[in-house]
Amino acid sequence: MSVRTISNVYRFKHPFNLTGRTRNLPAGTYCVETYEELAEGDSFVTYQPVLSLLHINGTPTSDAARLSILVSLEELDLALVMDEIAEEELALLDADISEQELHLVGEIHRASRVSSARSPFAMVAR
Repeated sequence: MSVRTISNVYRFKHPFNLTGRTRNLPAGTYCVETYEELAEGDSFVTYQPVLSLLHINGTPTSDAARLSILVSLEELDLALVMDEIAEEELALLDADISEQELHLVGEIHRASRVSSARSPFAMVAR
């Protein structure tokens, strides 16, 4: 039985959570080691993932220098995509809004407050 190890680096800009964890993991760079086992078919040779470990470095003041947790690569990839989406949403929120757009948003808010106060559907909208 032949086993190989593949190391990947994952960078998170925001805290993230994985199944089975009670707390979020902090933003940062994480090393993931995936152990793969050789699987031979009739006409091909391939490696199948057996185990993936996410390494969490301990703080200098902690007793544990390094902690490794079992992870699913699919879940880790999904967490990375969600991290990228969160970054894009923050960029949109930080985008400059022109004075005209700001004025229009203010007018919409004022109009909705006045019309909902008189509307029989005001309770439904809230």
